[in-house]
Amino acid sequence: MRKDIRLTPPPSSEPASYDVGYAKPPDASRFKPGRSGNPKGRPKGARNKLPALNEERLKTIIVCEAYRTIKVSEGDRKITISMAQAVIRAVAVNAARGQHRSQQLFAELLSETERANKASNDEYLKAAIEYRSSWEAELARRQRLAVAGPKPLPHPDDILSI
Repeated sequence: MRKDIRLTPPPSSEPASYDVGYAKPPDASRFKPGRSGNPKGRPKGARNKLPALNEERLKTIIVCEAYRTIKVSEGDRKITISMAQAVIRAVAVNAARGQHRSQQLFAELLSETERANKASNDEYLKAAIEYRSSWEAELARRQRLAVAGPKPLPHPDDILSI
């Protein structure tokens, strides 16, 4: 046997000054006459607005996704690594398994990375050699003219040119 349960209080015997119910909110929370419900509204052209040429939203999204961390199974445990690291790891694993396309891609990535590292190291070495030779010339000039000046930091003798 089902009992009827009332979830709302019984209507009062006094009539209300206005109806409150579906699509009829209480007077205090109704929109005020002459006032918009959304005063700021949507700015003109916001719907069709394209990003400016100097904005690079797609690059920002790609970088954010590349460094987003994910959990990956490694053996019997889960580790957290970045998405970029997971992709490179998958390419390397597939290359080791003998997939020709993955081998080519991994070899290209490795050679580009090694080339960039060598260029960076060569640039650093060139800057160090130039620094050392320019300061050695300056120190020789100071000694020849018997002029005192501030000592260079780091000293050219501290820089090893290989």
